[in-house]
Amino acid sequence: MHKLSFLIPLRSDQTHVRFVTLCSILFLLTIGAYGQNIKTERPPQTPAIKIATLPDKIGAHWRAIGNSRVLNADQSLVLPDGAIYAEYGLQNLTTRFYTDGKVKVAVELFQTQFPSEAYGLLTFTRSTKRRKDLAFYAGPLLVQVSAESEEDTIDQSFLADLKTVLATEEGELPALPFNLPEQGKIAGTERYVIGPLALAQMKEFEGLKNVVNFSGGTHAVMANYGDANSKLGLIIVEYHTPQLASDGHSQFQNYFNNLTTQEKSSWLLKRIGNYVVAAANVQDIQAAESIIAQVKYSPKVYWEGKKITDLPIQFRPPDPLAIQEASQTASMIVRTFYWIGIMITGAIIIGFITGGSFFYWKRYRRRKLGVDDIFSDAGGTVRLNLDDYLLSPGDSVKNIMEEKKRIEG
Repeated sequence: MHKLSFLIPLRSDQTHVRFVTLCSILFLLTIGAYGQNIKTERPPQTPAIKIATLPDKIGAHWRAIGNSRVLNADQSLVLPDGAIYAEYGLQNLTTRFYTDGKVKVAVELFQTQFPSEAYGLLTFTRSTKRRKDLAFYAGPLLVQVSAESEEDTIDQSFLADLKTVLATEEGELPALPFNLPEQGKIAGTERYVIGPLALAQMKEFEGLKNVVNFSGGTHAVMANYGDANSKLGLIIVEYHTPQLASDGHSQFQNYFNNLTTQEKSSWLLKRIGNYVVAAANVQDIQAAESIIAQVKYSPKVYWEGKKITDLPIQFRPPDPLAIQEASQTASMIVRTFYWIGIMITGAIIIGFITGGSFFYWKRYRRRKLGVDDIFSDAGGTVRLNLDDYLLSPGDSVKNIMEEKKRIEG
């Protein structure tokens, strides 16, 4: 009878616990290091408008006299047209004086929130201020330059240098002024209004200040047509929905019905899409109708609803905040799986290195003791010992080794 030994290579509970503990430690360390790099993203807040400044020097010859004077929106209300400035969204007004040694000029810097408001304020001041004053707009800034004396002439190079100093992004202007008919229009008479106070200052249309309802984003543009002897005033009021346009047209009709026959004969009213077009000081009806016929309405589609999901998906405008959050979420998921892969790979590599090291170390010890050819060390595995059942009491390991050598020899 030969003495046999069966080894069942099962992983011990102790080795399994070590492996799980090692993976858990690596996972916690990686997540801790990764968590330090994660910053809490907050929804972007509308930044406060930075006050535009005027420099101490403009060009090669103009130097500032004293410091700038800045009025905020509330302080600007005390000015003669302060309420109208507020209607155009004035944020602050900066004033500074300059001189080249001969001429003294005042530079007024009107800062609004949007370029469309600066453009509208330019058209208003151009129609009410002195013609000798020079003005231009640059993005949300309206710049007005006036000489101290009526006889002084402002150098055009000063305006060019001032535009260079105040160079800003142009921004988007309203499309309504570009729908004014060009044929017969008197240059420089365009006026863009977004409130009743400015409309009341327009001589031809001052009676419409209580007719046009500017709520809901309603705005208007007007210009003069004809020549110096015969000036026809044209106003285009844009409403943002057909319902508002219908109500606005009804208000215009009610206003005209209360006029005398003579006054009514000098007006012409027409609705074009969401536009309500009116002509004042009409002397030639055919000429007025020809001008109004040039007005073309570009329809816009508005989807009614209280939620973004009420819009068909193909017409939904992109939401920058939602896109940013989706991008951050996708990036976080990708990085999470990346680090999980790194941890699993690292755990496998460390497991192979550790297991191989123990295996070869124990093999080295077995070979050193000369028992490597008999059986391998169980290494903590479960061992089924059948020596007492399969081998007779007289057999021994020495006899088995001699028998093995005899057979092999």
